[in-house]
Amino acid sequence: MHHLHFITMLTHYGYAGMFLLLFLGIVGLPFPIEMILLGAGYIVTKGHMQFAALIGIAWLGASAGMMFNYMLGRKIGIRRISRITKWIGLTERKLEGWAARFTKHGSFILLIGFYITGFRHAAPFIAGATRMRPIKFMTISTIGALSWILILVFLGQKLGIVWDLLAHHLDHPRMVVATAAGVLLSLAVVKLLVRQRRLFA
Repeated sequence: MHHLHFITMLTHYGYAGMFLLLFLGIVGLPFPIEMILLGAGYIVTKGHMQFAALIGIAWLGASAGMMFNYMLGRKIGIRRISRITKWIGLTERKLEGWAARFTKHGSFILLIGFYITGFRHAAPFIAGATRMRPIKFMTISTIGALSWILILVFLGQKLGIVWDLLAHHLDHPRMVVATAAGVLLSLAVVKLLVRQRRLFA
C-alpha cells in the first residue's frame, strides 16, 4: 500500500488510526512508519489533529507494540522468533549476532533502534529473549519512542509549513514538486548514511 493511502487513512480515522498504525508497524507489519509520522505532522498544520494529542496517541501505540514484541521474545526465544522474522530479512544468525551485542549495549541499542528500519522490530524481541528486566525495558523503550515520534512529527510539521509556502509563492507547480522532491531525497540520503554508519560501526 502506498504511503499516501496511510495518510488518507490517518486523516479519516484520526487518533484511533494513529494508534493502530504505530502498534502494528512496531510489531512488524511493513508499514512506512517514518512517512506516516511525517504525514501526521503535516496533518497537524491543517488543524485536523492537535500536536500534543497526536504525540501522546502515537507514543502509546509504539509503546504497546514494543511491549508486545518484548513479551513475545521473552516467551518464545530467538530461535522460534526467527521463523517469523526471516520474512522481513531478520534471520536467526542475524538475531543471534544482535543478541550478543545487546547483552553489552542493550540500553543504547534500544534507544537508537527506533531510527533503523527492521531493528525497531527486532530490538524488543531481543530484549525479551535476553531477559532484560521489564521495568528497565519499559523505561528505555518509552523514552526512545517518545523522542523518535517527536522528531518525526515535528519535522513533518515544519516541512508542511514549507510546502504550503512554496505552493503559495512559486508560480509553476513543477518547481514545487522539484523542490519537495529535493528535500525528500536529501532526507533519504541522510537516513541511509546514518543507518549504514550505525549498522557497521
